Amino acid sequence: MYRLIFLILLGYLGYKLARKISRLFIPPAGSPPPRDEVQGDALVQDPVCKTFIPRREALKASQNGKDYYFCSEGCRKRFLQAPHQFVSERSSE
Repeated sequence: MYRLIFLILLGYLGYKLARKISRLFIPPAGSPPPRDEVQGDALVQDPVCKTFIPRREALKASQNGKDYYFCSEGCRKRFLQAPHQFVSERSSE
């Protein structure tokens, strides 16, 4: 019985430690990239899911003369179906 409680406690502590370590290396979704990454290879933000991706790896679509970049074909398709949901009128000026 005590072994089971000990293993559960040990597993929980390992999980918490792994989450803390992963937060050091993986920023939360939607947060801007660190400055040193922006200088090396320009990062762009997907207007659908708000993730940052290197411009050279992104999928591209044009809408009203402006280029938009996407992390996946799914995000690109969602954008092309209803671009007004993801781009405000102010940002298209």
